Amino acid sequence: MTEVRPAGAPEVRAALSSSRGTVTEFLEGLAGERIDADIISQWTEPAGDDNPLGLRPDAELLRRAVLLIGRTSGRAFVYAESTIALGRLPDGVRHRLEQSHDPIGRVLLDHHLRIRREPLAGTFVAAPIGGEIAALLRASALSRRYRIRIVGEPAIVVSEWFLGAVTEALTSKIRPPTGPDHTPDA
Repeated sequence: MTEVRPAGAPEVRAALSSSRGTVTEFLEGLAGERIDADIISQWTEPAGDDNPLGLRPDAELLRRAVLLIGRTSGRAFVYAESTIALGRLPDGVRHRLEQSHDPIGRVLLDHHLRIRREPLAGTFVAAPIGGEIAALLRASALSRRYRIRIVGEPAIVVSEWFLGAVTEALTSKIRPPTGPDHTPDA
């Protein structure tokens, strides 16, 4: 289920629904630049009894919170929190997620994995954070939560907040150019 926030939500929702690829691909097309994951926090822990991926309690989870940012502009487009079942990933995928600043979408694409996204119902909140990121989330245009299945098995749960830079980029792509250098078609 998607939690919608008013400012920019219709545009973001429409753009996402027409996108067929990963969020990383969507953002790179929108921003016109490569997107990197600025890792805010990342750690491994046992899955525990009540985990969103149906794992054994002793299975290893990677928890990761990132800002997806433009490599050139430094603009923050998405804040995302992920819960990743490391044992359900190929070794190369696991290693890149643990060691690199690559977004999940790029890693999955580079490894040619068949994935399926399943929307998750219910409300969700970000992990306790403060300062600048909390302010970005309060102004987010749209948030959503979903599970990614890899080869049929639930492997990743992602919560995403689409930040103001997404709405700004969408608006600039939709708005016709104006000004002294623009001559409208006759």
